[in-house]
Amino acid sequence: MKKILLTLLLVLLLCGQTAFSQTTKEVIKQKKLELLQKREKMTAEQIHQEYSNRHITRKPKKENLSKVVLSENQKARTNFQSKAQSTLSLPEDIIYPIESDEVQAILMTWSYTSKSVSGDIGAMPVFEDKGIIDYSDELVDIYSVPDVASNSDIAVVFAKLADAIQKHTQVWINIWAADDSTTIKNYMQQRGTPLTNYRFFINPGNAFWYRDCGPVAFYYGDNDDIAFMDFEYYGLRPLDNDIPVRIAEQLGIPVYTSAIEYEGGNILLDGLGTLITTSAVYESNMDDYGLAYLDDNSPYGYYVESKEPLTEQQVEDSLKYLLNLSKLVVLPALQYDGGTGHIDLYCDMWEETGFVVAQYPQALSSWADYQRVSTNLDSLSNMENYFGNKYFISRIPLPARNDGNWYSSQANYSMRYTRSFSNHTFVNDAIIQPVFYDTTLTGTAAGDIEGNRAAIEIMKEKYPGYTFEEIDVRSFDGSGGALHCITKQIPAENPVRIYHQPLRYINTTIEPLSFASLNILAQNKSGISEVKVFYRYASDNDFTELSCYSMGSNMYGVDIPLQANVTKDTIFYYISATSNNGKTITKPMTAPLGYYTLPYGTEINGVLQADVYGNGTYNWVSLLTNSYNTLNSIGQVYPTPATNRITIDLPQSNQKIYYRVVNLKGQVLLEGKTESNSSKLGLDVSSLKAGNYWISFTDGNFSTVRKIIVAR
Repeated sequence: MKKILLTLLLVLLLCGQTAFSQTTKEVIKQKKLELLQKREKMTAEQIHQEYSNRHITRKPKKENLSKVVLSENQKARTNFQSKAQSTLSLPEDIIYPIESDEVQAILMTWSYTSKSVSGDIGAMPVFEDKGIIDYSDELVDIYSVPDVASNSDIAVVFAKLADAIQKHTQVWINIWAADDSTTIKNYMQQRGTPLTNYRFFINPGNAFWYRDCGPVAFYYGDNDDIAFMDFEYYGLRPLDNDIPVRIAEQLGIPVYTSAIEYEGGNILLDGLGTLITTSAVYESNMDDYGLAYLDDNSPYGYYVESKEPLTEQQVEDSLKYLLNLSKLVVLPALQYDGGTGHIDLYCDMWEETGFVVAQYPQALSSWADYQRVSTNLDSLSNMENYFGNKYFISRIPLPARNDGNWYSSQANYSMRYTRSFSNHTFVNDAIIQPVFYDTTLTGTAAGDIEGNRAAIEIMKEKYPGYTFEEIDVRSFDGSGGALHCITKQIPAENPVRIYHQPLRYINTTIEPLSFASLNILAQNKSGISEVKVFYRYASDNDFTELSCYSMGSNMYGVDIPLQANVTKDTIFYYISATSNNGKTITKPMTAPLGYYTLPYGTEINGVLQADVYGNGTYNWVSLLTNSYNTLNSIGQVYPTPATNRITIDLPQSNQKIYYRVVNLKGQVLLEGKTESNSSKLGLDVSSLKAGNYWISFTDGNFSTVRKIIVAR
């Protein structure tokens, strides 16, 4: 009898819980509807203040974690240590693409507003349906709605972003609840920019900085399959930290999770094994704070994992392994960029051999970050790229204030502006570009229209052929980020990769050449059926087609004719590669609207670059170092095939020549420099698998390659 009564009591309790749960869901649904309606009646100023109160910054303050860190929680510490010290078993032949490579989608989320269920007070989401108010300690029940208010400048940014992306690839939007899809689609429809090329993912979240928390995608294996690398994100954003894993699960692809704390905005990869980052990655891993976890036994309802700081060497070793690096460059972080120290606030690259870097105006030359950018630029310009040549550096301006004047202080810029033209997103043939003006407004509110338009014209020269999709992002002022920070590239399936070192200029007095010779590495999982180069002289309107000759093993050559007895002329060219499975890609991707520029002639002494602030000054950038004829005198590899060692005869020269041994995917396996006046180069190839390889020699502008065959 007692058992029957207990069973009935249990059933009644369960029914009561179900009824309460259902009632709660109905209450939340009604609250969400009311909040959407309420926000629709808010003024733009009220919405802006709401965002300010919610602390929507790119990097949360870590000191807010201190009260809930359970340093005595040895289990948490042990769990972290086991994660940090364990070595992920990664697949072979990992390639991380450059951001300007072809993509199948761009991942983003939407901006959300969160309120406490009790009291409807603004809250910061931490866990699903749980959050904290004004960085308090205790969790409260919350609900969230996407920002679709007609007076919200932030909502406009996300709407324009989604629309700009879908014009050039599929936009992937992660939403926090299934019914949010209807809300967002209705909003886009009302704006006259309906979603037509999109996919929704449904995962709860914390914020919208998907560059930093999102997956870092890579190719692997002979089939160029796609997988995700998942780095650890900020402690009080555990839902966003899970986004790479959740998206990977929903796509059905592998994901590899590391305990290294690293944000995507500080990752600049060239697609060929080089990472450019800043010292902020050291700082992220030097503290005691890990991720937040729900815990009913905690007085706060959760705890923050306590962890052991990592040394700089541990961080570097981890990055080299996880990102399959042949070169790691860590630059000093900026001090006044909104607090992130990320590289994407002032630097990026559309090609693997050059950077585009923001140039601070002379009026700000007393700033610490003016000096730091200059120092970092000197470091980059003196480094050797994948091909052994110096990186080519282009400059673009820094955005000014709305009135066209510069900022009153470094702190003023860091806290209230953090504007940057560099914080944009590549989407195949387009760049989603942050701007800081709006011609529909008047007076100072319109922004620095003339300065912004002049900057975009300069950028169109630096990023050849790209369509610029402009979005006014002044609503992000002071947040520490913009469009690059809220988007993440998802690379294309079946990639066709094209690598080459652009010839920057040729002085035909020093090098009396009749051809400009290019070496091109083109690769696809099915093989390459043909490679072509299209070129024209400055005086021509149409491109001439040249078929490249195959040197075997994915390497191709071409000779572009130079016109004789020319003092100054320019060749424009681009490359096209078609795979055996029928896919064609050009380099640049924007061709024929975009192309490489090669000045040549008897009086060409370098590459002429104009001052980005219009002072009428120009600088010659000289890149030529040695002799083209010296490179062509390099002998062939012997023995062939080789087993343990190869030898190459070298011409007599007092200059050291840079070399790299690469596989058919372009991955660097061996590299170094020849000795001065050495007549031979000997290399140990016993570590290489059986197959075909290339050794590339360069003198700083010209290059030549020799084939290596290894037998086992």
